[in-house]
Amino acid sequence: MFGLFPQTAKTKGESEQIQIAGRLVKVIRRPYKRSLGLTLKLNGELRVSAPKGVPLSKIRDFILSQDEWIQTHLAKYQTLRDAIPKKRLVDGEQLPFLGRMVTLKFRPTTSSKRPILKFEGDLLVCEVAREVWSHFNPDEPHPELRAGLSAFYQKQARALLIDRIRHYSHAMGLLPSGLTFRAQKTRWGSCSSKGKISLNWKLIIAPLEIIDYVVVHELAHLKFYNHSQSFWNLVGTQVTDYQGKREWLRVHQYDADFLSAQSEVHEA
Repeated sequence: MFGLFPQTAKTKGESEQIQIAGRLVKVIRRPYKRSLGLTLKLNGELRVSAPKGVPLSKIRDFILSQDEWIQTHLAKYQTLRDAIPKKRLVDGEQLPFLGRMVTLKFRPTTSSKRPILKFEGDLLVCEVAREVWSHFNPDEPHPELRAGLSAFYQKQARALLIDRIRHYSHAMGLLPSGLTFRAQKTRWGSCSSKGKISLNWKLIIAPLEIIDYVVVHELAHLKFYNHSQSFWNLVGTQVTDYQGKREWLRVHQYDADFLSAQSEVHEA
């Protein structure tokens, strides 16, 4: 049974936490909510959204009433997590970049106190300051590496995505009114009604033909703000097998999770 223990802890703002069988469930109070809602993230985090005035006892009963659903999906998500091993960012680890795998390699350096990342063929070299190298363990991740790796990937992505936007804007005769880069959790790209395009810089893990599909997809929305046949016909003038490319994005949805400050897949 997904038993509840009457222990709560206040967190920031309008949220509380309820401990359930050793697992904390975050309760978020929203003034506009009229009913209770339950969300289970892939990393196992449980959240309940609730109106401000609903007592904890009612929230407790609601959570318990969802016990079967929770247990089923916890098991399902555990299977998914097992299929996506957590990147430890240690020496020799394989990381995706532009559709290929590169090998992380640590080396000592005298040029900087912070980790420096650069490519050497299929090696992604991380240079570590000599003053810390003597007690550096390449089998344990460098404390600053994840943030540095994310910044490095983002820099590479921005340069490439700007180039691909320019290329296909010219080819399609469609120019966005603005371009931004984000790290969306559920989208690879978007186009606003005002013609502004946003691209997920984590696309840098994907092969170039997949990146080009996303760029073309968003540019096509400048002419067709829908997914009509006319829209797909326009996409098809620039890329082939767009159905297969959409499937690639679905299958590899979490391949860039190692670049996130907080994993969407694995528990902290």
